[in-house]
Amino acid sequence: MEDVLKEFGLNEREAKMYIALLKEISCTASKLAKITKMNRTTAYLELENLMRKGLVSYVIKESKRYYQAAPPEKILALLENKKRRFEDILPKLKQQFIREEPFKIEVFEGKEGIKTFYHDIYNTGKEFLVFGATGKATEVLKYSYPNFLKKFTKANIKERVIANIQAKEAMETHPKTHFKVKYLPGKYKSEVTTIIYGNKIAIQSLHKENIYVVIIKDKYLHKSYKKYFEFMWSCI
Repeated sequence: MEDVLKEFGLNEREAKMYIALLKEISCTASKLAKITKMNRTTAYLELENLMRKGLVSYVIKESKRYYQAAPPEKILALLENKKRRFEDILPKLKQQFIREEPFKIEVFEGKEGIKTFYHDIYNTGKEFLVFGATGKATEVLKYSYPNFLKKFTKANIKERVIANIQAKEAMETHPKTHFKVKYLPGKYKSEVTTIIYGNKIAIQSLHKENIYVVIIKDKYLHKSYKKYFEFMWSCI
């Protein structure tokens, strides 16, 4: 029992004294010192601590103090009070909790890996930007890619794309309400696609012999690539 009481904020001596008082009902400090094997000075100090916590009170009989323990439920009441006090300052504590997220690199391979990547885009729920779009997704994920486009539209996720001119036919399959596209001149054809979303940059290869996506999570990289995209978008 002492170990549990220690977890709830009592020190070892306080826990020992509180349990002894529960058994004795009413007891002098000198008797408690003997029961708990503490010297009298320590016993008095711990009783004072317990009284400050509201776990011990006393009555005077024949000019002597007789100490008695508060009901065990009092400990729960104290914890509830502490919880409420903590909840009061929790919003301010959260405001102080500013932490830089470390960069993270993930690699997904194969068709299933690409699907996982598209799910990640969907989970951001925001606009994503693409440059170097090859149009190969409609071939590699012939059946599932149209479903992703529908999900993006339903979730009001918008897409701006700078695509290879060779991918024009594939780009025309995208829903026009949430999709804007511009085309690169033929001589600038890209073999891989870069996707900017959330706070991530993804480099996607959809060549049949080499299907993978590398995702880098880094807010500074994301910010820089977004600027590159906006510059290219304004120039085309």
